Amino acid sequence: MTPNPKENKLKPGPSEESGGSGDDQQAAGSGEEYDDEEIDVSLDDFDSVNSYLDSLNSALDAIEQRNDDLKEQLLSLLQSNREIRQSMQAENAKRTDGGGSGSGPEPEAASGDAMEH
Repeated sequence: MTPNPKENKLKPGPSEESGGSGDDQQAAGSGEEYDDEEIDVSLDDFDSVNSYLDSLNSALDAIEQRNDDLKEQLLSLLQSNREIRQSMQAENAKRTDGGGSGSGPEPEAASGDAMEH
C-alpha cells in the first residue's frame, strides 16, 4: 500500500503523547484514503442494480398480496366457524330445553369455547 502524503504531515496529537491508542489514528487515516479515491461505477452497473432492486420489489409485492389474500381467507373461515358454532349451540340449547339428553354435545361446546380463546 502506498503511503498517503497527508498522513506524513500529521503531527502526533496530545492523546498519542500521553500513551493514547494508535488504533484511533489508523481509523482516521483510513478515512482519508477513501476520500482521495475515485469510485468508478459505470451506468451499466447502476442499471443492473436498479433492475435487481425492481425485481426484488416485485417479488415482495407478490408476497405481500398473497399474505393479504390468506389473511382474508382466514378471517372468512373464522367468521364462518363462529357462525356454525353459534348455530350448533343454539340447536343444542333447544334440544336440551325440549327434554333431550344434553350429555353428548356439551363437551364439543366446551371445547369450542376453549378454542376461541
